[in-house]
Amino acid sequence: MKFPDVHRILAYRPSRRVTISIVVVVGVCVVVVGASAAVRTTYYDRILPHVTLGGVPVGGLTQGEAITKVQAAYDTMLTNNLALSHNGSTKTVGLRVSSDESSYALLDMDVPTEVARAFGVGRYSNHKLESQIFPMLHSLGIRSENISANVTTREEQLTGIIRDAFPDIETSMMPTDFTFSDTDGAITISPAKNGTAIDFDRFFLTLHNDVGDLMLTPQIIKTTTLASDISTDDAKTLLDAASKALSAAPYTVAYTSENRTEPETWTVTKMNLMDWLVPSKNDNGSLVLGLEKEKMTGFFTELHDGIDVDAQNARFSMTNNVVQEFAPSHDGVTVNNDATAQAITDFLGTENTEILVMVDVVHPDVTTETVNNLGIKEILGVGTSDFKNSPSNRIKNIKHGAEKLNGLLIAPGEITSLLEKLRPFTVEDGYLPELVIKGTEIKPEVGGGLCQIGTTTFRAVMNSGLHVVERRNHSLVVSYYNDPSNNNPGTDATIYDPSPDFKFENDTANYILLTTEVNETDKKLYFTFWGTSDNRKASYSPPQVLSWSGYGDPVNTETDTLAPGVEKCQAAHPGATTTFTYTVVYADGTTHSEDFFSSYRSLPKICLVGKAATTETLPSDTTSDVTESPITTE
Repeated sequence: MKFPDVHRILAYRPSRRVTISIVVVVGVCVVVVGASAAVRTTYYDRILPHVTLGGVPVGGLTQGEAITKVQAAYDTMLTNNLALSHNGSTKTVGLRVSSDESSYALLDMDVPTEVARAFGVGRYSNHKLESQIFPMLHSLGIRSENISANVTTREEQLTGIIRDAFPDIETSMMPTDFTFSDTDGAITISPAKNGTAIDFDRFFLTLHNDVGDLMLTPQIIKTTTLASDISTDDAKTLLDAASKALSAAPYTVAYTSENRTEPETWTVTKMNLMDWLVPSKNDNGSLVLGLEKEKMTGFFTELHDGIDVDAQNARFSMTNNVVQEFAPSHDGVTVNNDATAQAITDFLGTENTEILVMVDVVHPDVTTETVNNLGIKEILGVGTSDFKNSPSNRIKNIKHGAEKLNGLLIAPGEITSLLEKLRPFTVEDGYLPELVIKGTEIKPEVGGGLCQIGTTTFRAVMNSGLHVVERRNHSLVVSYYNDPSNNNPGTDATIYDPSPDFKFENDTANYILLTTEVNETDKKLYFTFWGTSDNRKASYSPPQVLSWSGYGDPVNTETDTLAPGVEKCQAAHPGATTTFTYTVVYADGTTHSEDFFSSYRSLPKICLVGKAATTETLPSDTTSDVTESPITTE
């Protein structure tokens, strides 16, 4: 092996030209790094130049200024509504629903979060050199960034509004079916009939691709054909099986449990089967005799009413700083509709005397046995809010939601979702409906007032020093949620199924207990977290309003759901941008500080005005409890 000549290497001296080149390169690097540092200093609290968000130039703006500007563009898009066309017919649908305390948009945008994305451009990179150079490149205009706005669609609500706007587009598909004669029991085949459906998958994909610049173009409604996957000839092969199934009727369906001395039974009659039986295919694609579960709703309701038992978490209260059990835990049980229908199907045509109802056991999350290991002994923090002047249904919803949370135990490291704990949002569960303006109609929606729960929980979480996982402010400035410290908006949290949600984490080493109090005398809501203090100190600054904006001209829309000349209105709301800082100082001296920006859109006064042709008339004294500014007759 030949080794290099060490003496020659040591004796090497670069030429004068090479030395000058190195000096020049080093000098340029120093200048670049210095210039980049100067740019970063200039824009330390501002978005870098040549950055746009949703087509809105935000370069050089603070986050608060950018929020105000982007919010205005977003509001304009909502105000302009959405144009839809199908086969030469064009209609315009509104994108705002005056509902709940926040009023929600069908195209939803978290403006502060999107602006935070724009603020991060050119600042955060896995490559140190990029984070040094990119700010300068932006300042020189060599580099730019156009961020598409992340706008989500409330597909369920928009789907209903589109169907209301074009009620004649969709036609039902009639699948291949059996027809039973009431006189002689003869079975014939009803051939399938194709149907038509709006292609919502294509519609929402196109809309998603279009909305990123906050400028909507007219959307074309396309349709698809619905066809049965079972032919008449296929169904004929199942005629013998259907005949045997009817001949063996009736069938007995039974359920037994430890709490019942005798099994409870239900009967499936021949008439039931004549309504339920359908030709179908199993998971392998083979032709089988099946049951149409949509027509079995009444039967399943009877089973659930007679069998279902909710699982019960152990729930506790505090007395003299001691945890007291006031509701023991127990398992729940619920009927499994699919498995029960399959069990019935498996025994069709047999002489089986009893078919068992299929159930699922539901276990509680917190059992009574955990009470001795909770480590709950002191108050961690309290959150409060004011629901003065709330309508009666709103107060009842607040009380019901608070009751569902009272005594909630949260394990160390557990992330709690309010939506998950408060569901289902139904009248059957105990929530009450309120009237809302939706497009050109006034319709009931269930659960108004639950954002009072979200706001109170948010404040209790911050006063306890817990980790906020997910929080959105309301769409509108609502007096119910002004902060107790200075009566400014900014410390609220909205919830609306399926989103947005409010989530928080128990990042302590022990269980925490939530207790709730609804004081109807002073119209205050109090949420208290109990646990074992780890000596963290938490606080949040009084919210500051960075800007206010006007709400524009009133919007009047004719409707045939009100009597001629009758008006029902949603009051106007000004827009605003606010901020506050949440700070937690831990026992080891480390500090977590988080700025919360809130952007509230402006909402003009919206009125529905009854026109000559009416289909129904709402009572003139009806008001909305869901909207924070009641829908009133003027």
